[in-house]
Amino acid sequence: MQGKWNPNYQLIALWIFHSILVLFLAYINPNHYTTIDSHYYLESAENILDGRGYTIFAENEFKWNGTFPAGYSLAIAFVSLLTKINVLWASKIVNIIASGIWFFFLNLWFGRKQSFLIGCILLSGSFLKLWAHTWSEPLFLVILFYWVYQLFKLKNSTELSIPKLASVLLLGFLLMFVRYAGTFIIPLSLGYSIYYFWKNENRKSLLALILSISWLAGFLFYLLLNYQKSGELFGGTRFDGNILIGKNVISFAKGLINEISIFGNFAFHSLEVFSLIGIAFQILMVVLIIKELRLKFVITHWTKHTFIIAFFYLIFLFTLRIFSQFDEPGYRLLSPFTFLIFCGLVCGISEEQITGRLKNLLIVFVVFSWVELIPIDGLTKIIYDLLHKTEYILPN
Repeated sequence: MQGKWNPNYQLIALWIFHSILVLFLAYINPNHYTTIDSHYYLESAENILDGRGYTIFAENEFKWNGTFPAGYSLAIAFVSLLTKINVLWASKIVNIIASGIWFFFLNLWFGRKQSFLIGCILLSGSFLKLWAHTWSEPLFLVILFYWVYQLFKLKNSTELSIPKLASVLLLGFLLMFVRYAGTFIIPLSLGYSIYYFWKNENRKSLLALILSISWLAGFLFYLLLNYQKSGELFGGTRFDGNILIGKNVISFAKGLINEISIFGNFAFHSLEVFSLIGIAFQILMVVLIIKELRLKFVITHWTKHTFIIAFFYLIFLFTLRIFSQFDEPGYRLLSPFTFLIFCGLVCGISEEQITGRLKNLLIVFVVFSWVELIPIDGLTKIIYDLLHKTEYILPN
């Protein structure tokens, strides 16, 4: 890992290319990649700019928006105020700024080749689509990566570093201020506290416990603020019934299969030839990439660190969904997991292994993942139709 700024023009070009793709996707999409959640963010940002505070219009009055934390809407309002563009396109700029900040720190912390390779993760179809949406996830992922890195430095520090401790603490608050899912760091830190206590590392155990208690206190304070301003803790009922563990396992299994499928999503209703072709192609590409790496992938301490946090997030999400029936896990909810897993995997590749052939393989892999961006009534439907028509063209 590096520590000195050195301009990486390849990474700058990658950020510009990624930004152009994001804006292009948002522009050509009929609703500019907005959802019901997006309108909550945008309306609240607009109301902030109009002096009505962090509110939404409901039941003939402006009410405090307790449905989502205020962080993303505040960022949108701030960018809109500075640039004078409307809140919709300001939200896309927030996402682009987030990726730019991420690229900056990648170049600061990792080698030139490795930072470029890590940055290419954002070119995959699912992350391009995520960045094109008006969602808080892109900002959340960038803060998450920074938090994970600072926590890694703090864990491996031989002496107590107040600046590193302060960074981890403040970034943790930011995570929860952008998404409620950021609360996963509270039990994670508590788990680290128990682990270090078991290892007789009392100082680290105490620090982890202090962090966990501080984040819990901050989150409870925000819930109290929600309740005072809206009469509700979360802007509505979120814990109104349990989901059977078996049903939840199936939902997460489907979500993870779709997360690794680059040729469209499985609906799991029938045999989907197109998606199966994608899986077969994907397996072939993975085999070729592993062969090119010559099985010399290195499980570094950083890789283990990212994997631990990624899987803890997945377990936290799985457990939470048992008691709160939120949406089926898809690329949006699973993005923190896959983002950290991909970052950990790429960081296990040494600069000596980043050959021209490996880059070409990864380019092919990334470009084919863009099929996911094509609507079902576009190219995908045409291919399905062609496959269906061949049943009548081929002789018996």
